[in-house]
Amino acid sequence: MNSNIVDNVRNYFGSEFPEEVALDQAYLHMGIFMGWVIKMDLYSDDYEDEYGAQIIHFMNNEISPIILAATLDGIIDYSLFRETLKPFVRSYYGGGQYLMDYQKTLSEGLNSMFHVKDSSENFDTMKMVISNRYQDWLTS
Repeated sequence: MNSNIVDNVRNYFGSEFPEEVALDQAYLHMGIFMGWVIKMDLYSDDYEDEYGAQIIHFMNNEISPIILAATLDGIIDYSLFRETLKPFVRSYYGGGQYLMDYQKTLSEGLNSMFHVKDSSENFDTMKMVISNRYQDWLTS
């Protein structure tokens, strides 16, 4: 197992994945997190070098979080983040808190986290949650 990998979309395609949902929905939670990283300008130079066009398209609201994560082949690894962000990602995302926040915030009352709508409203809601967690982490 690659210890640099934070999340891999393939982890979600098991028997738990709802058959009535499009497979690309498995990318949404990853894309929302990466979208937050982009909006906060916390991505690495390597990420910018390799995916600069996608960063610009996302900043201009031309692609959704699902597309953003799909351009990464559904794999988030630590090389995408600035050095200063990596400890937060390791703690928050890697420790499972991000997924808990995502489910509590966006999929409450839905059949699963894969039923969450890929919308700017949902992105903005999660962006606030992640930003608050990041602020708490910075000041702790």
